[in-house]
Amino acid sequence: MSEPLAVRAAVWRAPGERCSVEEVLLDPPGENEVLVQIAAAGICHSDLHLAEGHLGKRRFPTVLGHEGAGVVEAVGPGVSGVGPGDRVSLCFVTSCGECRACRAGRPNLCEPGSRASVAGIRPDGTARAHTADGTPLQQFLGVGCFAARCVVPAAAAIPVPAGLPLWQAALVGCALVTGFGAVRNAAHVAEGESVCVVGCGGVGLQVVLAARLAGADPIVAVDLVPEKLELARARGATHTVTGGKDAAKQVRELTGGGVEHAFEVVGRTESIRLAWDALRPGGTAVVVGLAPVGVEAIVPALDFLSEKTLRGSFYGSGNPAAEIAELGRLAATGAFDLADSVSSLTGLDGIEEAFERLRRGEGARSIAVLDGELAGIEPA
Repeated sequence: MSEPLAVRAAVWRAPGERCSVEEVLLDPPGENEVLVQIAAAGICHSDLHLAEGHLGKRRFPTVLGHEGAGVVEAVGPGVSGVGPGDRVSLCFVTSCGECRACRAGRPNLCEPGSRASVAGIRPDGTARAHTADGTPLQQFLGVGCFAARCVVPAAAAIPVPAGLPLWQAALVGCALVTGFGAVRNAAHVAEGESVCVVGCGGVGLQVVLAARLAGADPIVAVDLVPEKLELARARGATHTVTGGKDAAKQVRELTGGGVEHAFEVVGRTESIRLAWDALRPGGTAVVVGLAPVGVEAIVPALDFLSEKTLRGSFYGSGNPAAEIAELGRLAATGAFDLADSVSSLTGLDGIEEAFERLRRGEGARSIAVLDGELAGIEPA
């Protein structure tokens, strides 16, 4: 394979504009890169934030999509550990193993990996995807999987077991590893500890699940949408609270003074404050939600006298590649269900409609099915 490959992709040319589903040109994989045929891709609020320009105005034109799964079709020079025919989930931060963050045991914060992910192009400044007229296209978070195929670093293609349908494996590389990591690595939730989850969308439901598997009790889910609270109950929440000005008070009353761990999975000033106010003295609020540029976290400084902690969690606060592999294996064994956190299936042409559902706060995770046979499911 030496000539560019024509593939169908969703392209955003400027912030605030709708996407154009069109044919783009994809260069063959270079050194330590792989070509992946995409089976399915999750439609995440992070994609919407970038499309609306909330994460910066200079990241266009771009192919969005960072939560995907598919099959390796070809490999470039120097690739080992993964080969053609391998089923993979995609990881959007690869670790170098040598930078300060990696040496400190925080590969999710790998310095060169993070720079490459944010840039959306390769470290040498080149792009693998181009419009038909040759204009370089960024790949969101270095992935760009709202496309029939994408070229990614070989380290970003994490093998998943044959027993896990690829439409579900797509969720492992973002929603699942982010939610589980927040519980396991950021908060270290232990059996019998109390938890509150503010925001029960695609990632929040995985936080609820991870808290249940950790043995947390009680688990209070907070959301404005009754449908999401029902999903949280099915995922393991013991109590639900409808969001609003009295929500934190209700959480404190339900839990006898507040929870030990609160997870904010929305990315808004008011929901961060809600998570903070739901804590008991000595508790920790973990901000998981991606906030647009300019959003601030505001908490009463006096509350620090009660030894409350406010911290962030990015991409699971651990080793994403290793944990994607582990969680994929667990999902394949039936240790938990991923299908019940998916509220709708669509194709590339339905991404803008899925964005509208996200804006309205409807449903959990939408999945764009690029190849129904490969994904193991067809959109309705």
